[in-house]
Amino acid sequence: MSNYQVPVKLYMSAPVLSVRPDASLEEAYDVMVEGRISSLPVLDQERLLVGLISRTDLLRIGRQESGSRPESDLLTLPDRTVSDEMTRDVLTVSPEMTLEVAAGLMVKHRVHRVVVTEDGKALGLLSTRDLMRAIDEKGTNLPLSECMSSPVFTIRAEEPLGMAVERLEKARVSGLVVVEDEWPVGVFTQPEALEARYLPRATAVGDVMSPRILTLASRTRLHRAAAQAATTGVRRVVVQDGERLVGILSGLDFAQAVK
Repeated sequence: MSNYQVPVKLYMSAPVLSVRPDASLEEAYDVMVEGRISSLPVLDQERLLVGLISRTDLLRIGRQESGSRPESDLLTLPDRTVSDEMTRDVLTVSPEMTLEVAAGLMVKHRVHRVVVTEDGKALGLLSTRDLMRAIDEKGTNLPLSECMSSPVFTIRAEEPLGMAVERLEKARVSGLVVVEDEWPVGVFTQPEALEARYLPRATAVGDVMSPRILTLASRTRLHRAAAQAATTGVRRVVVQDGERLVGILSGLDFAQAVK
């Protein structure tokens, strides 16, 4: 039996942080920040799942609403409710589904979190961070060179925020590695973009990037990387061979390993 043929309920996070359909987009963003999560189930008065709102949604909406001039705010969240913008066709899993199958669904649909439901009610969330914990506990011994994604999407520290947000959207990734003199010095991800939404689009990425970066050698074992990432709260691992940037592990790469 595979190490990951265990039920989702053993690794899901509960209770569920959620938001009401009539909440504003700003309220949804505040809950995401407070819970340090990338998406929120939308529950009606009976606590039934009716949708999902994510940071990806907020970035897309904010970019559509903002101006294109260098002095324009990076993002503008309009005065709309969650129900106006949420995804209604939500990917869900049962508490008895195996981690292996759930991880496969994450990879297939390119999502970092699925809602665990029973009889239409949200019981918990299974995220790529939960999968990191499983990888650590199961001791998966693959080298990072066999699990990483390549090439790495990067941006120079002096480039403008407007360019960084456009690159996030066009590349369909949730984060960029920020480089200075070809060396990784930080990351620019969706949380940094939303936090900087009132800054001018021309602001340098290096001024708002997160310096929290985990860099490991390509020969490092996957369970070691998962343990360090989970402990430090880092969502992506930069992989290097000596001074050469060769790959990156995001949440979906960890999900691929479980799949």
